[in-house]
Amino acid sequence: MRLMNLFNNRISIRIGVVIMISLVFCGSMKSSTPPPGKDRLTEIDSLERVLPGCPTIASTLPILQRLALLYRQDPKMKDYYQRLYENAMAVDSISIAYRGLKGMAEYYYNQSKRDSLVYCCNIVDSMAKARHEYPYVLFEVKSYSSQDLLWLGNYELAMSEAMNLYRLASNLNHKYGLLRCSETLGLIYQRIRRDSDAVVSFQEGLDLLKDIKDVPDIMDTKIRLTSYQLESSVRTKQYTLTERILEQYKALLDEQYEINQEKGDVLLLEREYWLLYSFYTSFYLSKGDLANAKKALDKASSYVGNSLVEEDYAINTYLAVKARYYKAAGDIPLALRYINEVLETERLPEDIQFKADILKEQGRLKEVMALYDELYRTLTKRRGTSFLRQVNQLRTLHELHEKELKETELKEAGLRIARKQDLLVFILSISVVLSILLYISFLYYRHLRSLKNQLQREKDLLLESQRRLMREKARAEEASLMKSAFLANMSHEIRTPLNAIVGFSSLLVEPSTDAKEREEYSSIIRNNTDLMLNLVNDVLDLSRMETGDLHFNIKDYPLLECCQMALESVRYRMPDGVKLTFSPAGEPIVVHVDNLRLQQLLTNLLTNAAKFTEKGEINLSFQLAPDREKVYIAVTDTGAGIPLEKQAAVFNRFEKLDDYKPGAGLGLSICLLIAERLNGSLSIDSSYTDGARFVLILSCEIDSSIYNPPIEV
Repeated sequence: MRLMNLFNNRISIRIGVVIMISLVFCGSMKSSTPPPGKDRLTEIDSLERVLPGCPTIASTLPILQRLALLYRQDPKMKDYYQRLYENAMAVDSISIAYRGLKGMAEYYYNQSKRDSLVYCCNIVDSMAKARHEYPYVLFEVKSYSSQDLLWLGNYELAMSEAMNLYRLASNLNHKYGLLRCSETLGLIYQRIRRDSDAVVSFQEGLDLLKDIKDVPDIMDTKIRLTSYQLESSVRTKQYTLTERILEQYKALLDEQYEINQEKGDVLLLEREYWLLYSFYTSFYLSKGDLANAKKALDKASSYVGNSLVEEDYAINTYLAVKARYYKAAGDIPLALRYINEVLETERLPEDIQFKADILKEQGRLKEVMALYDELYRTLTKRRGTSFLRQVNQLRTLHELHEKELKETELKEAGLRIARKQDLLVFILSISVVLSILLYISFLYYRHLRSLKNQLQREKDLLLESQRRLMREKARAEEASLMKSAFLANMSHEIRTPLNAIVGFSSLLVEPSTDAKEREEYSSIIRNNTDLMLNLVNDVLDLSRMETGDLHFNIKDYPLLECCQMALESVRYRMPDGVKLTFSPAGEPIVVHVDNLRLQQLLTNLLTNAAKFTEKGEINLSFQLAPDREKVYIAVTDTGAGIPLEKQAAVFNRFEKLDDYKPGAGLGLSICLLIAERLNGSLSIDSSYTDGARFVLILSCEIDSSIYNPPIEV
């Protein structure tokens, strides 16, 4: 078996799926998921019996693929992959044909059959070129070829093929191709013991893997690259890095094990766990930790003799680590025994050096000298034959390339100079013409821009004049409408009380009028006089507030006193059957207001409530807000109420809900203006439906020096 065999030869396809396909194409068969061992042989026997009876070539493809996987590195693996390729080509299934070629190339690679491997590579290359495509398998088989040269010791050709592969992947920006290049370069560095460079190269491959979403067998690739990286990292003695990679490798194996358990797949992980614990042993030995090295070695030893563990690179790694452990533990005979087993199959320089060190301690100098001679020949061959040939080859290629470049440059120099001169004259001519055109264009543009700016300014002035005229027109129309509304309301509101005053004054002086009638007539005259006085006051107040001539004397006043004075001023206006009540808060509240204007506001609200309430109750109340920085003052009545759709309009000037009720429709408008001048707000409580409720909100303070006794009204 090859040194540095691919770490993961997957045999995990769900057996149930394969058997189900066989049922469809070839007849009935029991469905099961056999574990490795005898059941594997049973499955092989069953599939080989079913295969000849398949009705079509297409139906043989899944069975051939499964048989090839079950035979692993057996020669029959190659035979079944070859049949898979031939049958797939017969039914024009290119993707499966590629799979068959890849399996054949992998077999020839692991069996060191260079000519057959190159033959497979050429077929894949020809198919890809004919179809103008670059499938993953193209980069896989090319990387096999480069790595095969590496194991044969032909480092310069291995590097050459790797670089050709890199150039192809780089030109195409083929990330999977770049990943395979990173893996191959890492193996080359690892082979010549440039382990630090190898660790970096494998990490580049792992980083590329994160950006590729459709990698075939992505877990296998992660496990393989991490295993390679771990081998090199152990030799660099970078303990922190090595420990991190060991943990990553174990986590990947554990993750793959869980996936296998869930899917019922069979993946040969025993070999990877064997390597993992061998690397753990080597890691602890490099740190001088014999206790943990012994534990790791015992775990690795548990995989010895397992039928699923291939006897390839893994067994040599295990035996070499075991030899180093026993040397560190002082058991020289055992160490010598295990290193001899390693050297029987492969003679790496570090293993030869290790045996020489043991024999030197035993005083067997003659054998030591023989080993040193062998070591010298090996290193000389590697360094002399490989490195110098590679360097000379690269140097020769470079010199030839430089010579060709110089000759080409000398021949083209004259042509370039002549072309540059002609080009320079042409550019200068064009530059002069363009400069003139640009200057003329600039002058023209500046003139146009000046005209445009002038026109824009004139346009803006005209638009502003138009907007100003529209505003003046709107104000004039509004003033005209207000004037008409004012005159219409005033003519009615003044004429009605005047007629009442004149008429009842005449009746008052009639001799036939008795005392009771005179008292009634006097009351009517007084009420109408109050109406006219209130009307005149409202008009004057509204006018003064609009012009800013009405001044507010803002001071701190007890809210209780303001409310009491407002109640007293409207008590005589209450209709019969209407109860006037007062519900003050229990705390001494002070408001920062004009006392007279607040009384005017409350009086207007109470008068308005009396106007629309024929029976029931009118209540004045106030209470603190939850933040204790504002007070809610409410006037609530049980009258006709205000429809919801008209609540927003009642604060407009001359707005009356009932034209038969006295008043000019200015009271609530004046109340709103006063509330705003007092830095408060006035609104209607739309949630109250038993009448109307107006709520005034003002800022307030609590003054404990003021005592509010209980009040009953």
